Amino acid sequence: MFDHADLNRLYRYCRALCDQESDAYDLLQSAMERCVKRPPKESASQIGYAMRVIRNLFIDQLRSSARASFEPFDDGNPGHGFDLASLETTMLGRSELEAVWSEMTAIEREILYLWAVEGYSTDEVARHLDKPRNSVLSIIHRMRKRLKAGFGGARSAG
Repeated sequence: MFDHADLNRLYRYCRALCDQESDAYDLLQSAMERCVKRPPKESASQIGYAMRVIRNLFIDQLRSSARASFEPFDDGNPGHGFDLASLETTMLGRSELEAVWSEMTAIEREILYLWAVEGYSTDEVARHLDKPRNSVLSIIHRMRKRLKAGFGGARSAG
């Protein structure tokens, strides 16, 4: 059903959602079991279907264990004048990135993963998350503000 490259890609997605490596493996295992029991329709993308299963399982796990509180996707900030392109100019070292990553919420890690690793546009990220584009931009805006505050304005390239 999935080759080695697909499983690695799906694991990276799980890792973006989960703070712990072992949780990411467990999430991937549960998702693969569900995908085998209920395969996608022939017209559906297997990877896309698996990513939806992973995301839904992750949200279910968060809700049932109450390990994390959900912050609203839309805080009323329209996110005007900001897009993911401005994140491209922010450069961080590995240790800084690890510190930032551990401080991010699951939704922030997911957005960053979809954009930076999967190459999704802002509109594609919003569609994948089934959220308004402005909500995604608002989350990105808050991430950027925290980066600037946490790292003395963050170093810019260019």
